[in-house]
Amino acid sequence: MAGVFGFLSSFGKEKLGQAGQSITQKIVSWDPETASQAEIEEMINELDKVTLEAGKAKDMYEKDKAEADAAQQNYDRYMAAAELLNKQLDEAKAGGNESKAQELSTSLEKLLQDLEKLHPEVEREAHEAEEAKSYYEEVKEIAEVTAEKVKTAKERLEQASRDMRRAELDQQRAQARAEKAESLAGLKNESSSLGIALAAMNKQAEEARAAATGLEMKTKLLTPEKASEDEHIAAALKQVSGEPSTTNASFADRLAALRNK
Repeated sequence: MAGVFGFLSSFGKEKLGQAGQSITQKIVSWDPETASQAEIEEMINELDKVTLEAGKAKDMYEKDKAEADAAQQNYDRYMAAAELLNKQLDEAKAGGNESKAQELSTSLEKLLQDLEKLHPEVEREAHEAEEAKSYYEEVKEIAEVTAEKVKTAKERLEQASRDMRRAELDQQRAQARAEKAESLAGLKNESSSLGIALAAMNKQAEEARAAATGLEMKTKLLTPEKASEDEHIAAALKQVSGEPSTTNASFADRLAALRNK
């Protein structure tokens, strides 16, 4: 990773400047494992800057590469022409055509001078294209590292959020179970209390019934018996008491009884 975060010095042009160094420092020091939503949003903003710079670096690389390719193609074309002229010069000398050989020699000399001037330009264009490619790849890698850190941070934060919601649901369920248990316990207590109260009321009722029975018995004992309204029962009572019964007496007996009065 040292190569990734050392891209400014390796490129040498400090294209991002102080802002780029600040971005790199933030990326290096940022810990996605414990990132907050605010930190993630800040790093997304930094990622926007890096990806924008990566886009610029890509355009610059493609431009420099196109220029380097064009310079190389032009150089190759001049080189091919010089080789052709050199071949024609050799043929003219071999054929004894001194006039032709002189003309070709002059043209070849001029072309070689042009090639000698073009060569450092071609190397410069190739070097700039290589630098642009290196810079683009390093900025792109920083963008990828930043994006991965942001992605990891978001996943961690979302996981933490899910864990928090799950914990809250577990707490709510536990609370509901506890309240239900308390309610059931309350119902049992109420049932027990109701049983105690019911037993007390039953006991009072039994005591009241016993008291009523006792009072009724007392009343009967203290109250003289009244003659039964049933004449047969009354006659039987009189008979067992030695009193004459009039239930089955004849009219003569009754008249006799009246005379004796």
